[in-house]
Amino acid sequence: MVEAREYSHLQTKKLSLLAIRRLLRLILRIVIFSTLLLLGTTRTQNNDTLTNTSMPDKRSLREEDNDREYWVAEPYNFPSFDNNTAKNVSTQLGQTAFLHCIVENLGDKTVSWIRRKDFHVLTVGTDKYISDDRFQTVRTGNDNDWVLQIKFTQLKDQGIYECQVSTDPKISVFVNLSVLVAEATISGGPKIIVEKGSSIELTCVISNSSAPPIFVFWYHNNRMINYDSTRGDISVEKAASKTVISKLYIKDIGEEESGNYTCGPSNAGPTSVSVVISNGENPAAMQHDGNSAPLNGVQTRTSWLWNLLLYLSLINYVTR
Repeated sequence: MVEAREYSHLQTKKLSLLAIRRLLRLILRIVIFSTLLLLGTTRTQNNDTLTNTSMPDKRSLREEDNDREYWVAEPYNFPSFDNNTAKNVSTQLGQTAFLHCIVENLGDKTVSWIRRKDFHVLTVGTDKYISDDRFQTVRTGNDNDWVLQIKFTQLKDQGIYECQVSTDPKISVFVNLSVLVAEATISGGPKIIVEKGSSIELTCVISNSSAPPIFVFWYHNNRMINYDSTRGDISVEKAASKTVISKLYIKDIGEEESGNYTCGPSNAGPTSVSVVISNGENPAAMQHDGNSAPLNGVQTRTSWLWNLLLYLSLINYVTR
């Protein structure tokens, strides 16, 4: 009996161990299967993510492009000069000269004027770098035009002026200034012989005159005859780009019209001729050479008027 009980106990114990082993195997299989299933799911999600990242659909791509802001760089235009600007400028002695320099696309660069004969910097922008108050840069209605103004021009102001832009490398344009000294001559001089009772026309040619003179005074001996209607008619007209002509016409000339005739323009020195009235074969007694005393008196008077105009212009400039 005892042995039967022990045998039965052993069998029961073996069955219990076998059941435990089977249960552990089942649990192990469930764990392995669950792990494999979890790994497969994770890999599928990763593949989907990679696919979505590398190959976005067109709709999402367009929406993203529309929402994104782009900065487009504007093209840079290099400063340049206007080639139509005058490269040669003429002015009358004592008048104001204007040298133009038109710069396109200046940007943040500056414009300087330089006198080439001594490389003296005259202006930078609108700032002046010379003690001579006759020089300055002025602005006109054209914002691109940088004008060098030279007042009361002198002969020493002639020469080349450089308009320079502070680019890298620098660019320049050159303007040549000519200061003209007008000269007056009377055609047919120094002595003109006219038949009594005929008409005479004296022609005064004023050359190297960039602008018409302010006035042209005519004198008979020491008397100004511009407003003396009994003497004749006076006209002033422009003959060429730098030439002005003034004419004195006298009709039915008599012996009292003989003598020295002087043309005195405002922008040039006076010039004279001697008019001799011929009565038959014998000329009138009153004959004067072109360099006689009346010319000196007229020259002094004309010079005084010219100096007065310059003085008034200087006062107007100082008190401006």
